Amino acid sequence: MRILTNGQMRLADRHTIEGGVSGFELMRRAGAAIAECADFSGKKTYIMCGKGNNGGDGYSLAAVLLSRGCDVTVFKTDEPKGDSAAFSEIYKNKGGREFAATECDYKCDILVDCLFGTGFHGEADDVYAEVIDKINESGAFVVSADIPSGLNGDNGRGGKCVNADITVAIQAAKLGHFLGKGKDVCGKLIIKDIGIDCKDTGALAVDEKFCARFFPPRRNDSNKGSYGRCAIIGGSKNYPGAIKLADMGLAALQSGCGLCTVAAPEFLIPALSAAVVENTLFPLDDDGRGICYNKEQIDELARMMKCVAIGPGIGGGYKEISRVIADLASRNIKLIIDADGLNCLANDISVLDNHTADILLTPHPMEMARLNKLTLDQVLEAPLAVAENFAKKYGVTVLLKGSATIITDGEKAYVMKDGGPYLAKGGSGDVLTGVITGIAARGYSLAESAAVGSYLCAAAGKRVSSRIGEYGTLPSQVAREIKRITDEFGV
Repeated sequence: MRILTNGQMRLADRHTIEGGVSGFELMRRAGAAIAECADFSGKKTYIMCGKGNNGGDGYSLAAVLLSRGCDVTVFKTDEPKGDSAAFSEIYKNKGGREFAATECDYKCDILVDCLFGTGFHGEADDVYAEVIDKINESGAFVVSADIPSGLNGDNGRGGKCVNADITVAIQAAKLGHFLGKGKDVCGKLIIKDIGIDCKDTGALAVDEKFCARFFPPRRNDSNKGSYGRCAIIGGSKNYPGAIKLADMGLAALQSGCGLCTVAAPEFLIPALSAAVVENTLFPLDDDGRGICYNKEQIDELARMMKCVAIGPGIGGGYKEISRVIADLASRNIKLIIDADGLNCLANDISVLDNHTADILLTPHPMEMARLNKLTLDQVLEAPLAVAENFAKKYGVTVLLKGSATIITDGEKAYVMKDGGPYLAKGGSGDVLTGVITGIAARGYSLAESAAVGSYLCAAAGKRVSSRIGEYGTLPSQVAREIKRITDEFGV
C-alpha cells in the first residue's frame, strides 16, 4: 500500500492520461468505484457536488446509480465544467434531477460528499461552510469521495470538515487521511483502484506483512552475540526515570536484540538496580545532576555496541551531553537521538555536520520545529517535506511522530498509520526508542527499524487498550505486549 501526497497523485493522474486513458474515463471509473462501496438500493441518496473533479466524480456516481434505478438527486454548489459538465449532462439526459445546494433539505438516507478534492487548502467558507455543517447535522450515512471535504490531503488539517462514515480514496490513500484530524473524520477508509499507475510513488505504508519479515525463526546454534548488542543512555537528577529506562531496555530485548546495557549517571545505579533486571548496567561519571563526558567510558561502552540510543531523561546539562553526542556521532555505529538529546542538537546542530555514525532522530512536531528553526505551524503544514528536507540536508534518518508516524532517510519514506490515543502518555516514546534500538542492533537499517518499531508499539498499544481501555494503557504494558505481537510473526 502506497500513501501519496497531493502532488504525487496529480502527477500520477497526469501520466496516466498522457499514457492514453482519458480524464473522462477515469472519472467514469471513479463514479463506478464509489457506487460499489455502499448499498444505495432502496435508499434516498443526495450527492453534493462542487465545481472541480471531485464534483465530477459525484455526477459520474449519480449517472451510475440512476441507471440502477436508485433514488438519487444531485445538489450543486457551482456550475460544473469540463468532464464534470459532461457527466452532469449524461445524468440529466437519463432523467436525473439537479438542484442548487441552497435548495437541499438534507432529508435522505445516504449523503455523498463530492464538494472538494484532496487539493483543498485553507478553510471552507460561505456556502461551502454551511453545506458542510448541514451534512454533519443531517443524520444521514455520509460517504466522502476521495477525502472528506474541508480536509487537507497533505497534512490532515482543516477547519470545518465533513465527518464521513466511509471515505472512498481513489486509487491510493493520501497523507491527509492519517495526519491531523484525518483519522477522526474519515470514518472507514476504502481504497479503490481505477487504473492510475502509482505503484512506485509515495511513501510505503507499514503494516503487519511488512514487519513480519524482520522476525525470522532463530537458529539453534545462535547466542546473544548473534543478535547484536545495544546501549541506552539516559537519566538525570530531575528525571531519574528508572522505570522508563527499564521499560526501554525491556522493549529492546523484546524486539530481539541479544544484550542491552542501560548507561546512566552513577548516582542512579542503585535505583536502577532494582528496576533493570534483564539488562546490564553501566555507570557514567556525573556531577550530581547529570552525565559528565568521559571519553574512556564512552570508548568502553560503545566498543561492542551495534546501536546506541541517547536522550531520555538526561535533563538540561546540554554542554556535557552535547560532547557525548558529538563523540558517538563520530563513531561507526548506529546512533538514535531522542528526547533531551534532540534539545541538545537544537542548541548546536553543527554536531550533525561531519558525522560518521548512522543517525536516527525521533522528534515530535515541536522538536522538529526547534531543530529546523521553524514554527510549529510550518511543520504541521508540510510534515513529510520538512522531515525529508532535514534528512537530506544532514544525511540522517528522521522519525516524525504524530497521529501517523513519518519515517524518511530523505530518499525513501514510510508511514506508520495505525497509532492511536492509547499511546498519548509519557513514556510511550521511550518504549518506542527501546524497540527501535533493539531491532537496529540486529543489523537492520535505521529507517526499517524505525518503521517496524513504530508498528510494534502501535499494535501492542492497541491490544492493551482493547483489554483495559485507552485511558488506563501504560507504556510498561505496551513494552510487555510486544512479545505477543512478534510471536505471531513466527519468532
